[in-house]
Amino acid sequence: MDDLEYSTLEERNNSEGDNNKETKLWMIIYTDMVTNLMIFFLMLYCLTWLDDKDRLIAASSFAETFGGRKNEILETEKGLEKKRQQEMDEQANIERSAKQLFSNVQVNEERIKIVLPSPVLFDSGKSNLKPEAISALREISGLIRDTQNRVVVEGHTDSIPVSGGTFDSNWELSSARSFSVIQYLIDKERIDPRRLSALGYGEFRPVLDNSTPEGRAGNRRIEINIIKLK
Repeated sequence: MDDLEYSTLEERNNSEGDNNKETKLWMIIYTDMVTNLMIFFLMLYCLTWLDDKDRLIAASSFAETFGGRKNEILETEKGLEKKRQQEMDEQANIERSAKQLFSNVQVNEERIKIVLPSPVLFDSGKSNLKPEAISALREISGLIRDTQNRVVVEGHTDSIPVSGGTFDSNWELSSARSFSVIQYLIDKERIDPRRLSALGYGEFRPVLDNSTPEGRAGNRRIEINIIKLK
């Protein structure tokens, strides 16, 4: 082998060695990056299991570790906590006022339910609001006007089939009644229609026994569900 061939072979070997080194270096950098990302997302996932106090402490620690600005994160967390507290106070005020204004108010983790007997709002077999219904709906408007809560109006009937009139079934009657309620809230009280829903269940969700006059009277109802903010 002459000097020229030897030199060319040596250069080729050196070039391949450099390429191998670059490939190994790139793989090391990529592996480190993937590992760090995995750790980062794992820490974010762990944060979801903490309560607000521990989450605030963890966020401050992350800010110091990763060179962030601790004060800004603290201020953001304080702002969110203040907003959550305001929403909780608002829900408590709605619940308290509803119980003062109406005799049948049911509360759980998801909603504040105001139950109005259908005869208070409608004549038998009709879906047009009675004049006496306006005062009750105005009170409800006052509860929800300045809030962001969604409101679901549900219509219910007893099990006696409708006869004659405009509607062919209790389902249609209950749906028309719930729609009349939200139509009033939109047209007269200027409640945002995007917050309102109307549902009709007919006789299919009774709360009392339909075999007695008292039970049937209790099943003829309109339920105003004020959905709590999450």
